[in-house]
Amino acid sequence: MTYTLDHCNVVFDSLENGTLVVDEECTVWSWNKWLEINTGIASDAIIGNNLKEFYPELDYKGFQRKIRTTLRLTTPTFYDASLSNRFITIPRNKVTTSLLKIMQLQVTISPYIPALKRVMISIHDISDLHELKITLQHRMAEIAHLNSELKQDKQIIDANLMIVKTDCGCLITDITEAFSRFFGFKKEELVGSSLSNLFVANKQESEFLQMKDLLEKKQKWSGEMQINTKNGKKVWMDAVISPYIDEKNEVISYTAIYHDITDKKRIELLSVTDPLTKLYNRQKFDEVFEEMLMRQHWTQENTFGVLIADVDHFKSVNDTYGHQIGDAVLITIADILEKTIRTSDVLARWGGEEFVVLLPDVDMKKAALVAEKYRQAIEQMNFSEVGPITASFGVTVFSYGDTQEKMIYRADVGLYRAKKNGRNRVESVQP
Repeated sequence: MTYTLDHCNVVFDSLENGTLVVDEECTVWSWNKWLEINTGIASDAIIGNNLKEFYPELDYKGFQRKIRTTLRLTTPTFYDASLSNRFITIPRNKVTTSLLKIMQLQVTISPYIPALKRVMISIHDISDLHELKITLQHRMAEIAHLNSELKQDKQIIDANLMIVKTDCGCLITDITEAFSRFFGFKKEELVGSSLSNLFVANKQESEFLQMKDLLEKKQKWSGEMQINTKNGKKVWMDAVISPYIDEKNEVISYTAIYHDITDKKRIELLSVTDPLTKLYNRQKFDEVFEEMLMRQHWTQENTFGVLIADVDHFKSVNDTYGHQIGDAVLITIADILEKTIRTSDVLARWGGEEFVVLLPDVDMKKAALVAEKYRQAIEQMNFSEVGPITASFGVTVFSYGDTQEKMIYRADVGLYRAKKNGRNRVESVQP
């Protein structure tokens, strides 16, 4: 069976792409339905005529060279329609939000009837693919821009924020340049060591234990802590430690962010410190006393106490040796008491030659024993300028319904009895 051009045209019309047949001189011999619909040129109007009459802007020199190459090699040739030498211009009728109004075409020139120097040209609309390519290029450009910004942000963070990263076991894996610069440690000096090694705080203190408890519960912790710099300087930090949790709810790592608040803490300390002895002042003592009263777990066997200590015959020290020596005596006694008290006790200067101490977790007997320990420490001290110095103590413990005023009054009554009964002694007053 012999196939005529009419038979082929029927096949061409059924294709979902543009198909035309031209000879070496660009005379059109076939123009399918797809081209009729998308160009608006009927096949009757263009068949038998030269393509140049309809599309004079085409680079025919290059186009004809492609046709001759195809006929000579008898193999299909790709015509690059994406360059400035575009193929025939076909408007894009598809409804789209794109600014692309002209079809992007993929053009293939194939041998058709070599003897008549005719070729078949297949035209595929690749506008959607081109749009996708442009979109991808835009996205890649955006990603590159974001990566650049992210790199800049990371550099800013690294240079200005003190951050430590650890693994799930709190072993340090990375530190920022800002942390390294502030604390004096190189990264290699800290990587692999425990984060807790930096802390000044005792690992049994409530703040540390609270932090440990929250982190074990996979929760964020924030608070204040002291950290050692490489040269041994203690600095105060406002810290936030956050766990990074994976999709299995397992902790992968921790991020600790620090902010230096040393100056702030110094100012706070000055506001609650007695300028002479450097102990807590009365204002700070009152605050701690109120916090102690608010605790709900006190019992008759396990309560808290308060004692007041008064230096015996201190007026005669000032009168005989002068206030400068008297101040030195108070500073020495403050140092003795500070070295003698338990870690949980709260020591303050009450005023003049009087000191007060809060004693958590004691009963009356134990409170009196602690006071006796303080009394002996002062009695055994050698005050080279003035000779022996002693102090008298009044002690009481908390009972349900007590206020600070009631407890201080009872301790003061005990102090009065100690003075009356010969000084250098401890007197207890039951609630």
